[in-house]
Amino acid sequence: MTLKISRRDFLNGVALGAAGLHLSPLEAVAAGALPMSALGPDYYPPALTGMRGSVTGSYEIAHALAREGGSFSMPTDQTDADYDLVVVGGGISGLAAAKFFRDQRGSDQRILILDNHDDFGGHARRNELTVDGHTLIGYGGSQAIDTPSAYSKDGKRSCCGI
Repeated sequence: MTLKISRRDFLNGVALGAAGLHLSPLEAVAAGALPMSALGPDYYPPALTGMRGSVTGSYEIAHALAREGGSFSMPTDQTDADYDLVVVGGGISGLAAAKFFRDQRGSDQRILILDNHDDFGGHARRNELTVDGHTLIGYGGSQAIDTPSAYSKDGKRSCCGI
């Protein structure tokens, strides 16, 4: 038995197959072509890119002070060098402050940036916490970053070179 396939059906079939091969599994799930379960039970996007939220150690000291009445002694000796600027917070605002300071004062300025996380990014990172065994994910600060057209002159210059 010979099956007759019209040229149009053949081309449509090839186009559909090519389009299907073009989609990654994640894109296929997003397009509704595959169920979410196709990604597997261990699928966790931040693990793929190294992006993560607040990690162990981010809040323990502050919580010990605020919730448990802890206290810590002040150092009696200066153990580090002098700095021209100390920035508390390694988010976009702290990093921009350090950059603007260095731009105005010169590249020989010593700047110390303190943050409670092990890398920079501030609230642009995920606010991901585990509470009572449940993962809670909240907005970082980046949900409010809409479009550079609404930024201040300095904001446009620091982010976009405008």
